[in-house]
Amino acid sequence: MNNHDSRGLLPLLTAAMAIGPLLTYGLSATSALVIDSLGITAVQFGMLATLSFLMAAALSLTLGRFSDRFPARALLVTIFAGAGLSFVVAALSTNYLWLLAAMALSGAAQALSNPVTNRMISDHAPSAKRSPWIGVKQSGVQASQLAAGVGCPTLALAWGWRGPLWVGAAVAGISAVAAWHFAPSRGRSQRPASAPEFAEPSSGRAEHRALPPAVWLFAAYALFSGAALQATNVYLPLFAHDEMGLNLTVAGLTAAIAGLIGVTARIGWGRALAGNAGPFILLSILAAGSTLGALALLGADLVGWLPLLWLGVGVHGATALAANVVLMAGALRVVRTSTVGRASSAIAVGMYLGFAGGPALMGLMTDYTGGFTTGWTAAVALYAVCVALGLWG
Repeated sequence: MNNHDSRGLLPLLTAAMAIGPLLTYGLSATSALVIDSLGITAVQFGMLATLSFLMAAALSLTLGRFSDRFPARALLVTIFAGAGLSFVVAALSTNYLWLLAAMALSGAAQALSNPVTNRMISDHAPSAKRSPWIGVKQSGVQASQLAAGVGCPTLALAWGWRGPLWVGAAVAGISAVAAWHFAPSRGRSQRPASAPEFAEPSSGRAEHRALPPAVWLFAAYALFSGAALQATNVYLPLFAHDEMGLNLTVAGLTAAIAGLIGVTARIGWGRALAGNAGPFILLSILAAGSTLGALALLGADLVGWLPLLWLGVGVHGATALAANVVLMAGALRVVRTSTVGRASSAIAVGMYLGFAGGPALMGLMTDYTGGFTTGWTAAVALYAVCVALGLWG
């Protein structure tokens, strides 16, 4: 692939990562309006994200195998089309059940995003640029969080919480057309002869080999980290609004600022992995930082001090939101091209199960205790497990 094609492909891959979770982030940024409009509880609101990520987890392994066998360009278009349909269903929803259906569609689109984008990077990115490319395209998730945190509350105040969803549907449709016209259509290229760090030599039966142990450690880390991360993402604006007394727009900025920091953090940690640092060393550092961020949010809840809230937001964006880059770039180091989709999907299953469990757990704790203290304490404990996994790895 020439440099022009490379420049055109990377923005598409970044957009493919951004479009899937945009519905979840958009609803989270306007959570107070959604809860009041539909008359639902905090735990019911948390179940929206839970269903989306459970669907992603359930489909990830199957769709990961598809991503190794079917044309990548068609699958890229499918991601955008599926996300666009989820926005339309959510915007037209008149009750909670329709919103659940929209989240299920969103989860199906997200199930394809990591394996398809990782495969296209493995096929088309120069070997030395794969880890930085992973960092850039994974930053799309936090770019999505940034856009939702800034734009959705403002649009919702003018058009209601459904207004931003129509904007999301339009963006998804335009992106699908762009992917069809500009994504490379030729078959996969061959990986250079250099072998990955931990994988066995390839053979004609590579697809049927067991994945390296490092992949399963990545998946376990993704499970625990994902639970704490997504619980924070989903409930941070609501916590800022209900417990810290911020108005809807400023509360939405908590997600936006975390997303902005997360964009740069993901790119930076991706470049760090391109050097000599091993993935488990970086994961240990990220887990320690994530623990400190959760402790800051817990402190803000206990003493009601706004600087602790913003400190927690910043550290969350700089560490917790960057872990997925190291996990996915690490996967490209330890497997061969023929199993990139399967390895990415195995990690994604752990991540999405964590994403599903975290918001549900936080919602249950919030409804049961009437506050967020227990939820933030659980986030600290989950990140502590990640520290142990990173050190073990």
